Order: sequence, then C-alpha cells, then structure tokens
Amino acid sequence: MLEPSTPSGEASPIVEPREEILSLWRAFGELSFDSRSRALRLGQIRSVRSGDVYRPEGEIAVVLEGCLLLDSGNRGTYCGVAAAGDLIDIGGGSQGLWLTDGSLYQAPVSAFCSEAGEEGFRLLLAGGAERLKSMETRLRCAMAHGAVARVASFLLDVHRASGRSEIALSQANIGELLSLRRSSINQACQSLRAAGALRTVRGRILLKDEGVLASAACCRYRPTFPALRKR
Repeated sequence: MLEPSTPSGEASPIVEPREEILSLWRAFGELSFDSRSRALRLGQIRSVRSGDVYRPEGEIAVVLEGCLLLDSGNRGTYCGVAAAGDLIDIGGGSQGLWLTDGSLYQAPVSAFCSEAGEEGFRLLLAGGAERLKSMETRLRCAMAHGAVARVASFLLDVHRASGRSEIALSQANIGELLSLRRSSINQACQSLRAAGALRTVRGRILLKDEGVLASAACCRYRPTFPALRKR
C-alpha cells in the first residue's frame, strides 16, 4: 500500500511520497527500514472531517493530516492536541474531536507487532509511556496555574498542531475541556482579548498575537511557535 522513500532518500519511481505518507514514515522512524516497510503495509488510511468524533478502536492509530483534540471522556480531562505524525492509539487510547479535516492511519496491534518484531513492541511501549507522562504533566499544570495561563496554553497547543489562527471552539467548549467555571473562562478570555491576544466571535476564537499568548501561558508552553498573522 505504501511506497516510502528508499534508505538513500530517493523517492519511489511508482508513487511520489505524499505528505501523509511522510508523516506516517516519520512516526515510526525508530524502526529499521525493513521493519517499518513491512509494518506500514498492514494498515489502512481513512479520511476524516472537521467535527468528526474520534473513538479509539483498540488498534494502532497515527494522525497523518489534520488536528485532533484529545479528551479521556470525562469532564475536564483534556489530554492534548494531536497533529501529523502523532501516535494516538495503542490498543486503547483517548477519544477526541477533529478540529480540521485530515486523515488517519490504523493497523491491528497484533499484526503490527508480528511484522515489526521486538523493536516495534518497544516503540509502542515507549509511545504509551510518553502519553501517560504528558497527561500527568498537564494535570500538574492545571493544578499549578490559573485560568488565563491554562487558556493561553490550550490555544497555543491548538495553533501549533493545526497551524491555524482560527479555532472552531466556543468559550464554553474550552471551559468544559479545561474544567473551568463559566465565570472563570469568561474572565480569562476577556483578559486575553484586552491584551490583544485574541478576538472572540460566535462559536470561534481568532488568535491575533502569539507573543501575548506565550507571555500569558505557563512556562511549559513558551517555546517559539510559527508566527500568527496580525489582524
């Protein structure tokens, strides 16, 4: 099914590598070339639409294109934002909501491990451990920072994953994801709006200034992201 580049970096003469294939190839970059080639041919790629709900199916799943907002399914348990190349399901992961159109790779866990061997199994274990570590870090962050920092951090997460300055979520949606009361989310958005970081319209958040968002976010979210266009 897949025709990735050869070890020398030359593209297959049959199919030009698409961006989604390159994302998948990079996601399993720790595997040897032969193991990666065999394992990736086991799966299938399907398209997704903005607004679709993602439910883990007990398989290996990798985001190829698009932006997926992850949630464990309980109120206030935001798990992060997945983008191209992110491994999101290893035999049971977090459910989520697609914020943009995109595509997803899925493959049976047993067949993948059979083809990828011990190194594939180690890769999946490492991916699960990394996901757990990320969730624990976000929980500590939620306990240590106020509403403004948490909202700013969330918005930067989405911008980094989607590359967009328009986020199709309302203030109420974000408040539920971050387990913030209506008064807290309203005050946080008002503060960020007054600082020039964003603009709110019905059902959407328009990001205006990355620097202001970064200065308001918690320290974990302050690396430089692609610049937002000033409005």
